[in-house]
Amino acid sequence: MKKKGKPKSKNDNIVYFPGLKDRLFEKGLHALENQQLDEAIVLLNQAYEIDPDNGEVATAFTLSLYENRNYEEAKEICKQMLHSGLGEYFEVVDLYLMILIQLNEHGDVVETIHALFEEKEVPFEKEDHFRKLLSFSEKVLKGKADESLKEEFIHKPNLTEAPTLLKGKNLEEQTIILAQLVHQNIHPFLAELTGLLKADDTHPFLKTMILNVLREHGYDKDIKISKFKMSYTGSPTPLKDVFQTQFFINVAEVIENHLHSSNPTLGEQMIELLKRHCFLLYPFEIEKPHETVGLAYIHYGLSLYGEVLENGPKGVHLENDIKEVIEIIKQLEEISSPTI
Repeated sequence: MKKKGKPKSKNDNIVYFPGLKDRLFEKGLHALENQQLDEAIVLLNQAYEIDPDNGEVATAFTLSLYENRNYEEAKEICKQMLHSGLGEYFEVVDLYLMILIQLNEHGDVVETIHALFEEKEVPFEKEDHFRKLLSFSEKVLKGKADESLKEEFIHKPNLTEAPTLLKGKNLEEQTIILAQLVHQNIHPFLAELTGLLKADDTHPFLKTMILNVLREHGYDKDIKISKFKMSYTGSPTPLKDVFQTQFFINVAEVIENHLHSSNPTLGEQMIELLKRHCFLLYPFEIEKPHETVGLAYIHYGLSLYGEVLENGPKGVHLENDIKEVIEIIKQLEEISSPTI
């Protein structure tokens, strides 16, 4: 199931009218959606001949063949796509497995899915689907399942809708899925991910996770992220890791310097609290001097135990700034974080 380089187009020496492939693809897709299969196959085949290296066109053409029960031809194109890396990989894998099931080639289904799990390539959101397919094909091979039930175990990709990643999941499940994206292809989900960054109702913890995923993948296009009535527009690539920012390092140092000898346990607790709040705020920070923010965390921590800071800061202005930061701390504490 490893992906290789794209094959050379067999029509490199033919010149087509500009936009012809796109028009054929759009008309073919419309025909496919309306179950006009003969017309869809003709149109999508023409588009495929013009640009056989286009993943969207190849997937749509293969699906039209599948719908028309031309399973052998669809299987061959699917295999070529998997070997050349065309299309969205797991969309193509799904289509390939559907074809194998229709051809009753359950041994190949089992072998393919086992290979995916052994290579640890299966995304979190597809594990359950693949395990059901695997179980069904294994039962068929053992004579313990009726092949007539196969329609219950397959589904066709919707080529007109972008794949969804987090919809319908709780916060913990969404966090796990996003953590796995660091090592997976994020292209199919870019529209969803960048949209979630802008949406007001996306949990701030998830926005940080998404931003980290984009940064890890070297995504260099401008994105917009809104949090806590603040916004950032720019590429995520130059952003530092949340715990490598000068803000976090300096504030943690203030807490450590004040509590390392007098109350090291409280110091550790407040640094952990600072980590959680920095993660929620990222890529933004509390816009106060580091010393002020550090002292505010110390004051807040001591107040939880009914204590006060001895030799605290002098000056009305400084005291007011600390009170403002403590209010921010309390607001951040009201925001839940996932339990993993």
